[in-house]
Amino acid sequence: MSETNRMHPLLRSIPYFLFFVFYWVAEALFVPYLGLYFELRGMNSVQIGMLNGLFYVVTIVSAMTIGYFADKTRRPRLTVSICFSCVVLVVLYMSRAATLPHLAAAYALYGYFVVSCCDLVDKLLLEQLESDTRYFGLFRVGSPLGYSGGAILAGVLIPRLGTTSLFPVCMLFAALCIAMSLLMKESSGVPRRQKAGVPVKQLFTSWQSAYIYGTMVLWGFSEAGALSYLAVYMSDRGFSTEYTSVLITIAMVGQTVAFSLMPAIQPVLHPKTMVMLGFLVFSGRILSLALIGTQQFPFFLVAVFHFIGGSAQALILTPITLMIGRTFSREVSSTAQTMKTVASKGIGSSTGAFLYGWLYSQLPARSVMVLFTCLIFGFGILSRLGGVWVDARTKAGQARQSV
Repeated sequence: MSETNRMHPLLRSIPYFLFFVFYWVAEALFVPYLGLYFELRGMNSVQIGMLNGLFYVVTIVSAMTIGYFADKTRRPRLTVSICFSCVVLVVLYMSRAATLPHLAAAYALYGYFVVSCCDLVDKLLLEQLESDTRYFGLFRVGSPLGYSGGAILAGVLIPRLGTTSLFPVCMLFAALCIAMSLLMKESSGVPRRQKAGVPVKQLFTSWQSAYIYGTMVLWGFSEAGALSYLAVYMSDRGFSTEYTSVLITIAMVGQTVAFSLMPAIQPVLHPKTMVMLGFLVFSGRILSLALIGTQQFPFFLVAVFHFIGGSAQALILTPITLMIGRTFSREVSSTAQTMKTVASKGIGSSTGAFLYGWLYSQLPARSVMVLFTCLIFGFGILSRLGGVWVDARTKAGQARQSV
């Protein structure tokens, strides 16, 4: 047995942790500020909304085809390496694009190749951890750490070198993601036959599937609708990019703490209660953006709400990812994980980003934030009621089968 195989699963999982760090550094310093980049290129809020909407719609095709490819070939690790090699080339192309059609094509290709990779690494990490999946959240700490680092880096680069400086830095961290993927263990446990079957039907034949992917649609709508215009919103309210970066960093600190505490939180809270709590604290974060700059809501309160609201990603993603791992067979596990992206970014985020962009052009900016606060709070209540209904239907079905 090799030295690598004798290592504890937690030690063997370090490349996965670093992948999350590098992935989210690239994401944080690039995607949130593309709206500002597009605005500087002369585009209005509706055009930016269309570009954001296109990005998220493309993820539907991406997640379904890339996840299916990974299951069909039984090589999700190799799939991640190929996708990020393409990301480097696409970012280079985007940096040279000057017209709306070229920018739209580049943004769509970027979305196609990048969005499914994190889901595939989630699947690989769960396999690597074996029976220690309770530590999944600890490795996902790399996500908020990377996002915080990317936000800080963007806050340093943009005022000094402009938004064009983000492209080469994004390419650098994409290359580091390739390096980390090459250090991961390829998926095992399922024979690699020439004509391997992928039982996609599993994804659409249970009430649990409806809850999992329905929740991700609501989460994608909430997150993209409120945050895809964050840089533009803060700029229009008179705040600098450094101020925006500080708020993002505070939220990521909250997310880091929440991911770190997952091994302690999971035995205490029901998974579906965790999901509801995630929506509720996120609605508080968006409310703080609506009230920012007012005398009654000083920076200290904005920071507290961002810290608490930052935990939403951990409270929603961790139980949903583990539910997918328990619900579906390994033959379709890559597609099942990437379907999170179909639901959240492909359906939810595309709808949320487009709606927010349209509302932003019709209503006062603060009113839009208040509206989304109410919607997100309602989604939290709806997710818990839906979870109770799904559990009841599942138990009733199991009772009928046992008779």
